[in-house]
Amino acid sequence: MKKRKGQSKRGSFFKRYGTGAWMLLPYLIMELYLRFDLRAVRYFRGEMVFPSIAFAVIWTLVFCVIALVLPRNLGRFVYAVLTLATLTFFTANAISFNYTGYCFSFTLMKMADEGKGYLWDIILAMGILLFVVILAVIGAMIWAIVKFPKERISGRGFAITMAVLFVIHALLPLCYGPLYDALHWDAWRNPRNVYQAYNDKNKSLKVSGLIEYTVRDFYITFLKPDAKMSADEKEFLEKAFADQSEAPANEYTGICKGKNLIFLQLEGIDNWLVTPETMPNLYALMQESVNFTDHFAFYNGGGSTFNSEFAVNTGFITPVSFSQNAYTFSENAFPYSMPRMFAAQGYGVKAFHMNTESFYSRGINYKNWGFDAYLSLRDSGNYDSDEGQVLRLLDRTMLTDETFRKELFAKEQPTVSYLITYTPHTPFDTVGNEAGKYLVKELYGGEKALSEEESVKLMAGETDRMVGMLIEGLKENGLYGKTVIVAFSDHYLYSIEDKSILERNKADTDDNRINRTPMFIWGTGSKPCEIKKANSQLDILPTVLNLFGISYIKGNYIGCDILSADYEGEVFFPDASFYDGTVYVENGVVTNGAQITKEELQKKQERVNERIRKNDLALKFDWFAKK
Repeated sequence: MKKRKGQSKRGSFFKRYGTGAWMLLPYLIMELYLRFDLRAVRYFRGEMVFPSIAFAVIWTLVFCVIALVLPRNLGRFVYAVLTLATLTFFTANAISFNYTGYCFSFTLMKMADEGKGYLWDIILAMGILLFVVILAVIGAMIWAIVKFPKERISGRGFAITMAVLFVIHALLPLCYGPLYDALHWDAWRNPRNVYQAYNDKNKSLKVSGLIEYTVRDFYITFLKPDAKMSADEKEFLEKAFADQSEAPANEYTGICKGKNLIFLQLEGIDNWLVTPETMPNLYALMQESVNFTDHFAFYNGGGSTFNSEFAVNTGFITPVSFSQNAYTFSENAFPYSMPRMFAAQGYGVKAFHMNTESFYSRGINYKNWGFDAYLSLRDSGNYDSDEGQVLRLLDRTMLTDETFRKELFAKEQPTVSYLITYTPHTPFDTVGNEAGKYLVKELYGGEKALSEEESVKLMAGETDRMVGMLIEGLKENGLYGKTVIVAFSDHYLYSIEDKSILERNKADTDDNRINRTPMFIWGTGSKPCEIKKANSQLDILPTVLNLFGISYIKGNYIGCDILSADYEGEVFFPDASFYDGTVYVENGVVTNGAQITKEELQKKQERVNERIRKNDLALKFDWFAKK
């Protein structure tokens, strides 16, 4: 029977390129694994299914068509390069998500020097399944190279195929549905808005797939032109900052006026660590303090430690709606920063830490905020010996270092000291962590392997030792009773490898309330008490300014004075979920069983959206420089 012409062409096509189907397999494995891995991100909308699959197919076809238009050996090489490059970003996303709960972003590449010391520990934490998947991708790639088609795609076929794929790619965002207004109460969960903003990396990868996510994140991070302020954005900011009246006084106003102030930012100290057994000195201070029992230091963007520093010192947070780390705003104007507000009252303001001023660009940022100096143990040159390199990892060294002590306990003028601890830092073991090895040898007289939880408590104990030395130093220098300590954690212990430790010791580990961390103010002169209103690191600066009797414009900050009678008690998180101390709302749904009317829910979500937009636009357009 004679074959029809169409059948002959189809048969010829599959005979020529049928083995090329193997070229799709490595990409299919990577996409499927990430979708499986990201099931923990509780975000799904039906509108995102088709575009996310289509983007994956389009980019895979683009890579394959590029390889098939070239001579066979060159095509094999190009295919291998493209596949390995994709595998690199696949691995980065998988490891980053499993280690921190957030997908990889190119903004993190600016932190490469900061993170390289922990790279091996992060790789070891990737798990057997991911290792097997990586091997499977490499195996599938090698097999595809072996089976690589002998026939090349014609130049005409290449041009037509690429043109069709380009048009489809350009139209695909429309398949997400309509683009909501930025202040629409649930714009943050609309797939089209997620794709447009690309600020929530986890959601962005879920809605667009691996390769589209990588390409778009690269474009937004490095190539996207600086946006100009629209008339709508200008009108919004003018309205958001319109109220320039001073914050009203309350019963706490000025009770700390004239005292010295120490901000004690605690590296990785979680609530469950502050006990009489693990941290007796810090626990004792907490019992004598104004204790904020529903405080949240949420992780947002790369560099979660610096994120809290930025919030406490400026009153703003790492942007939510666009990809830019907090430490990149070193040229923005912050006339109402903590250091400048206190310097105007005659205070000397200095920061103290183990790490260098180049780490997170702290040197230029602290200068930009108005600090007199940023003091670093590493930059001092006194800890370059083998022993010194270990000693600088111990928090006690900030209290034994001669220069640090002189500055911390200065008596010439009222001072603000911003103390950043370090010892409870990954890896949490007594073999790979030099501080851990030192502490074990000091405690047990030799080497001893401890569990991860035991290691964490051992390192937290070192921070607690420093706290005890700090209090003794205040007494010895006549500053006890003349000093206020604002203690808070930079973030919860998200970097711990065994997550079951958190599940045993923390409440609400299934949502953003896992970010609940210690925060208290000691030495105010008021009676010890518990403040149960929900708050975050954004609220620390206005609260402290009021305690010290420093007048400030409430509208110039994103947070509020927690001790004010009209404080709303509302915390938002980077995914636009929020918690008001009673109701927790995620993806527009109350998930903790609390009751709230639909109208009140919408009102609260709109208020959260407005605060996020005010924060982000003020940073994006350097609002205070334009005033």
